[in-house]
Amino acid sequence: MKIGFREILFLLLLTAIPIGAYCWVFKPANLRIESQRRDIEAKVQKLASLRTAMVGIENLNEEVAKLKEAVGFFEAKLPQHHEIHRVLEQVTKIVKRHRLETKSFKTLKPQMMAAYAEQPIKMEVGGDFNAYYQFLLELEKLPRITKVKDMKLEKTENKEFKGLMKSDMELVIFFDESVVESSSAK
Repeated sequence: MKIGFREILFLLLLTAIPIGAYCWVFKPANLRIESQRRDIEAKVQKLASLRTAMVGIENLNEEVAKLKEAVGFFEAKLPQHHEIHRVLEQVTKIVKRHRLETKSFKTLKPQMMAAYAEQPIKMEVGGDFNAYYQFLLELEKLPRITKVKDMKLEKTENKEFKGLMKSDMELVIFFDESVVESSSAK
């Protein structure tokens, strides 16, 4: 067998076809497949991070519901401004129940805060110390939020109180300030 021009041309064409197929078909296809594989991996990572975020959102919704419930609980303990007299009546009944004497009972100017207001009350109370202690314990159990802001206790022989001690105290009643703002706006 003689290798001539036709045979060499045939061999060149036979080798050029796979090389051409690799350069113009397989290599671009492989690059496109690799690019799509990277895109898929990036999207899988985003999907995984979104799933993680969704778990956080579900937990966040539960937390928001719990916080709303807690806010509702505390708002229920905040009387409206027009209900403060009921709280004052309760305090007066507690004082009388423990046979304490009140020399003065003054409501001071309300102090507005961010989402609530405070109504300070100056009280001068006298009587038996054990009764006073029971008064404070019962005051703590009131259904409304109250706080003893300032308190001075003195042992006294003063006939005015007919007891063993005298207390000057400032009681603070917290209330819903939104009613005060809306009524003052009218």
